[in-house]
Amino acid sequence: SSSTSSFMSVPPPGIVCTDEEYALSLKSPGNPYPPITCLTRGQSFGVFLMIEAASISTLAVLFIFALMIRNYYRYSKRDPGGNWRLLRQPMDIFMVFMAVGIQLSLLCSDLLQAIPLVLTIKWVNEGKLYTGNYCTAQGAISQMGETGVAIATFVIAIHTFVAVMWRKGTRSRLAAFIVVGFLWAFVIIFVGISVGIHRRTGDLYDTPTPFWCWIGGKFPDERIAGEYFWMWLALITSLVVYIPLGLWSRGYISVDPKTWWKFRFHRRVQVQDSDGSRHRALAMLAYPLVYAIIVGPTSVIRWINFGLETRGKDTPTAVSFIASVLFSLSGFLNVTLLLTTRPQLLLLNMPRARNQSEESTSSMPSRPSTNIARSSPGAILGTLKTNLKAPNRMKLGQLDEDTNAGWDLPLETRRSALSLSESTATDV
Repeated sequence: SSSTSSFMSVPPPGIVCTDEEYALSLKSPGNPYPPITCLTRGQSFGVFLMIEAASISTLAVLFIFALMIRNYYRYSKRDPGGNWRLLRQPMDIFMVFMAVGIQLSLLCSDLLQAIPLVLTIKWVNEGKLYTGNYCTAQGAISQMGETGVAIATFVIAIHTFVAVMWRKGTRSRLAAFIVVGFLWAFVIIFVGISVGIHRRTGDLYDTPTPFWCWIGGKFPDERIAGEYFWMWLALITSLVVYIPLGLWSRGYISVDPKTWWKFRFHRRVQVQDSDGSRHRALAMLAYPLVYAIIVGPTSVIRWINFGLETRGKDTPTAVSFIASVLFSLSGFLNVTLLLTTRPQLLLLNMPRARNQSEESTSSMPSRPSTNIARSSPGAILGTLKTNLKAPNRMKLGQLDEDTNAGWDLPLETRRSALSLSESTATDV
């Protein structure tokens, strides 16, 4: 009996754990959630691939931040008085905060999701994972990043759908800041309380699972409430939103412009996309769609692992690593989508230096009466008729105020124009 136990505790070739550590890493009814994982050579290689993918995502997100800082400086230098700002639209705020807030929210979360996986290099170097402060920090940051990405993706999907289909309540930067603030407050408070409560040895919140540190198997409720629920919500919402928007962009659905909740299906009709809204809608839906492709396999494998853990088994290593490597590329893929579909967001496009004529025009006050006084009577009448009878086209969903409906000439200008008109008629 003792010889058998001793034989079973001897680590196989390629494992650097001691006999005691290896025995502690083996799952059993009395040890269903081992506090240590001893990596084989094949497992170390799989973890290294995951680290490389996460490093690519980290560098991609940092590149976006560097590009934003550089372009902000160039905008400030080339066009200091221009009508530009870093966070112009709610979507900018969502995109910036995540792994950066979907993109600051999406990019901040991508960064938090990738960095802990890069930190796994410590475990590859040592050949084992074990509980402790380093493991807790890795697991906590990883959960904040993964949950943040999920919530930001969910918000982007909803925001895109509402903006395209209903055009309601999507221009408020304050609302966007509130949503992003709630997102991060929830994530930080949830993770902070969970880690703070479970700090005793044998009851640690973050443990090896088994190739990186994350929420321990003893806390299935926290796994669901703190991450899985949001991942599944983002997945389901992405699919539900993508289908009607895809049909709408192709001309199979029409939405009532007066009643936002009324729509109808019909045969495909040729639609004009003069403002590019349909193309942009599909472009923004690429984020939830890519998220579904990336997170789907990982979510399924982790869900299967729920049942396997209770029986003392693990998910097949090869399948787990393939899904993890794909998941680690999330930041890189989001950055690629941002650069290819929405380069105008977050000052990612190059600033255009204003020429001297534009600068002089913008700096000089307008004097319409002087210009008109130098013009011919025919030109004056044409200008007046244009302003009286052909006001600027109203934006969709907005009404011009009565005081602006075609009356953009000063009063004295109108009087001079009318008097010139009368004199011209008299001469004729």
